[in-house]
Amino acid sequence: MIIGDGHSVLFYLVILAFIAGALVPLAFRNSRKASVASFAPGAAGSVLTIALAASIAVSGTALEMPLPFAAAATEIEFQFYIDGMSAFFMLIIGLVTLAVSIYSIGYSSEYHEKRSIRALGFLFNLFVLSMILVVASDNVFSFLVFWEAMSLASFFLVIYEHESEGSIRAGMTYIVMTHLGTAFILGSFLAMYFQTGSLSFDSFRSPGSPMPAYIRDIVFVLALVGFGTKAGLVPMHVWLPQAHPSAPSNVSALMSAVMIKTAIYGLARVTLDFAAPSSPDSAWWGMLMVVAGSASALIGVLYAAIEKDIKRALAFSSIENIGIVILGLGLSVVFLSFGLQALAAVALLASMYHSLNHAAFKSLLFMGAGSVLFGTHTKNMEQLGGLAKKMPWTALLFLIGAIAISGLPPLNGFASEWLTMQALLSSYQVPNVALQVSISFASIAFALTAGIALATFVRMFGATFLSRPRSKEAEHAKEVPKTMIAGMSVAAGLCIVFGILPFAATGMIASSFGLDESVASFNVLTVPYSVSGIESISSMSMPAVAVMMGAAGAAIAGFVLASGSRKTARKIYSTWDCGFGELNERMEYTASSLSQPIRTVFRALYKPRMTISKDRYSDSNPYMKKSMRVESETRDVFEDRLYAPAVKTAVGFFDRVRRIQTGKVNAYLLYVMIALALLLLLARVMP
Repeated sequence: MIIGDGHSVLFYLVILAFIAGALVPLAFRNSRKASVASFAPGAAGSVLTIALAASIAVSGTALEMPLPFAAAATEIEFQFYIDGMSAFFMLIIGLVTLAVSIYSIGYSSEYHEKRSIRALGFLFNLFVLSMILVVASDNVFSFLVFWEAMSLASFFLVIYEHESEGSIRAGMTYIVMTHLGTAFILGSFLAMYFQTGSLSFDSFRSPGSPMPAYIRDIVFVLALVGFGTKAGLVPMHVWLPQAHPSAPSNVSALMSAVMIKTAIYGLARVTLDFAAPSSPDSAWWGMLMVVAGSASALIGVLYAAIEKDIKRALAFSSIENIGIVILGLGLSVVFLSFGLQALAAVALLASMYHSLNHAAFKSLLFMGAGSVLFGTHTKNMEQLGGLAKKMPWTALLFLIGAIAISGLPPLNGFASEWLTMQALLSSYQVPNVALQVSISFASIAFALTAGIALATFVRMFGATFLSRPRSKEAEHAKEVPKTMIAGMSVAAGLCIVFGILPFAATGMIASSFGLDESVASFNVLTVPYSVSGIESISSMSMPAVAVMMGAAGAAIAGFVLASGSRKTARKIYSTWDCGFGELNERMEYTASSLSQPIRTVFRALYKPRMTISKDRYSDSNPYMKKSMRVESETRDVFEDRLYAPAVKTAVGFFDRVRRIQTGKVNAYLLYVMIALALLLLLARVMP
């Protein structure tokens, strides 16, 4: 059902709010006022976006409209259509942007008197608005215009700190990869256009004649490569761990939690709406996504586990979580191909639920990393430590995000990963032995990913917030402004609510995607195999888990209080120092030492290099060492073995091509004559 004018007005107000956030700050020279003028309208626009998206998603309605100034009855016009799928991703954008906008008011003070806050506010609001309009677009023209606006705005945000050579390099890598992905996306749309004769998404949904199987296959492959590049799927992920850490931390939160979800939206739109699988011949689509998702999840978390840069580690973790989302989406396509509607609904629910959860905990973690950078001016975990005492609120909120992303109950990461595992375990019902075996290997990769993710965030939180400070910056750190704490608290609240009350999210997802109500209309997190007569094999009540864990925590706290009463004698001893004397920060585990076992086991992936420097008391005596320093360095094998040779080859080729630019008119006339002769020859031989 198409809804009416009230929602249209709300949609226009969303657009106006972000336009105001982009333009109003240009009138302020004072950086503090410009910060408020930039991000307060963004927060208001986010609230409006949430209201619009939630209304459409829950009601199961849709909103269709062109912009008021668009031309009528032409292919080159702006058309918008917000259905349940668009509304769901718009809701993700609104929730994260609300938290990040509040956070940014305080975080932007880091750039006062250093860089233009007006430019930051303009690009920030343009970036968010373009993402909203991408998921609302209803034809190829609108989609690509706003997709390009999103890419360019994010590019300039990545190079915002442009005096850094690393930021410029990251920005150039990002812009090249994102345009490469856009070329594949355009190819996918063109394949459907040549079949339907229209650029409207409506024609893709219901073409006049069924698309041939080979056209559907071409559309899927091009879409997977194009949207997979934007999402950061391996091996197209090379831009992501460079761009996300280089951008300001509030922008990193948006890019990781929201921008890559627009790629998930595009892939879901193509595979489930434009070219939905309807026979076992399409099962290989799902298996390709399952393989790509499993590989991305495992490789992403393995690189995150060894990173010293906290923001770069979080960027690799985004590759892991996007892999989990693609894995669930691929399982849904496999089940749909064989007509297993109930299982397809469970897998799709798991995928979209994890998209929502990842947006919550990854935005929280990037904002937490930004707070650490704000308070210490370093992202290197080797130089941190002891921040739990210096920055207690940041430590607590970061801990919530770390628990959520590690998949531990009762927070939201556990709920969606549990559903994903149940979907994997249900693959025995696929009537194809080869697919069953293949998916079983994906289950192993998923389980390994979950275990390494837990180790990764134990390491990250411990090296950053616990033990003793390992630098003067960490020793003199201070808590961040209250607006930054408030922004992180919003994201932390989402992690708690979506974990303890999962049906609040799953019911909305089921309504958005038109899933059977039995999939999500339950008060416990239950895999609903009662659909189509399939018996339930697993259930989990998250509220019950939360109550049990709360009771256990209360019991432990009561025991500690009782044991520490005045009636109990207490003796205080110093920590065992292993005979070294007074312990100091040089004797504690660092981020590198905690990840050493993983680097050793997976050395083929990391290609580690170790350098040992020795300082002797005397050159004549090699046995008496004054000090010894060990440095370990790892490499990204994808950059070294895949992209570096490709870049070198391309640069060499274009260096040769450039030689034809002699600057001489007679040479250019010769080129024209050769081209004309070839055209005449072609016209002669063609019938």
